Amino acid sequence: MKKRKQGFVSRHGRLLGLLGLVLMLGLGGMGLGQYLLNPQNLPIRSIQVKGKFRHLDQENIEQVLAKALDGGFFSLDLHRLRKAILASPWVADAHITRIWPDRLLVDVTEEQPIAHWGRDGLLNAQGEVFHPRKGLKKRLPLRFSGDESKAALMLDFFVREQPRFIRQGKSIQAVILDRRGEWRLELTDGTRIIVGKENMDQRIVRLLGVYPVLEQEARRPEKVDLRYEQGFAVSWRPEEKSG
Repeated sequence: MKKRKQGFVSRHGRLLGLLGLVLMLGLGGMGLGQYLLNPQNLPIRSIQVKGKFRHLDQENIEQVLAKALDGGFFSLDLHRLRKAILASPWVADAHITRIWPDRLLVDVTEEQPIAHWGRDGLLNAQGEVFHPRKGLKKRLPLRFSGDESKAALMLDFFVREQPRFIRQGKSIQAVILDRRGEWRLELTDGTRIIVGKENMDQRIVRLLGVYPVLEQEARRPEKVDLRYEQGFAVSWRPEEKSG
């Protein structure tokens, strides 16, 4: 009986020792976790910004990041940092990487505008409108105007129709979608085209099919209205009308 009791005590003691070791390791891990997540520990000492910039200022981005830092290497909020960078209208995207022990690598993609939007906006190739604080120094050859929620739709329309005009030696310089839902185009030669609300592709194809005939006239069209079932109406430039 005594031997059994000694064996039980021995096994019980080993179990308690094991539990104690686990507890010590757990407490040590908790302490280490608290240390690593303490914002005062392992501070970020270097921020490297990468990217090809024409409109963004690298030093300004670094300053924005420095102000938004809210912790150390492990405790800082990368989502908050990225959000601070994306607040700049010229930033299209940003990726942030931690580099041990005290660095951040920030890869920034700058917006690439392809057209003007309205009075003060710009349009990118994804059909997204953004509004920089300062306008472009150089004017872009293309302009859009309409509801910003329709920007991607309007860009798709331009991409679909522009090749048709190019084949006729013409080029679209403005796409307008008014509040009534009517589409309008302006060509680089100044001709205005009212496309209307429906059957836009068919109407444009019909116009371009006879455009060479229009160009044989001694006068150039000023406005073409395609909102007719069987054809279209042409207004000629007054200064070029024949007597």
